[in-house]
Amino acid sequence: MATVKPNTDSIVAHLRGVRDAVADELDERADRVRAVVEAHRHTGALAAHTRVRTNRTDSTVTLEDPAVYAINYGHWARDGLTWVSGIHAIEAGL
Repeated sequence: MATVKPNTDSIVAHLRGVRDAVADELDERADRVRAVVEAHRHTGALAAHTRVRTNRTDSTVTLEDPAVYAINYGHWARDGLTWVSGIHAIEAGL
């Protein structure tokens, strides 16, 4: 009967080719997120605080802004009557 080592996921995740493929995929996704963020330039703060972080086996794109949820998903305008659609930058990277 075949057996699978308990740490197979870790072994595969640390292979050079796998790490390179993960980094390449992140670059493509980060470019899509950046394109959406750049198209939404109210103050430029969100674009200035978009970070790409690559660790040994994983990578993340981070949007850092106090209003990131409202910017991404939408919010009610100050008048309370008008819905402002979100930019959906996070979804662009999925």
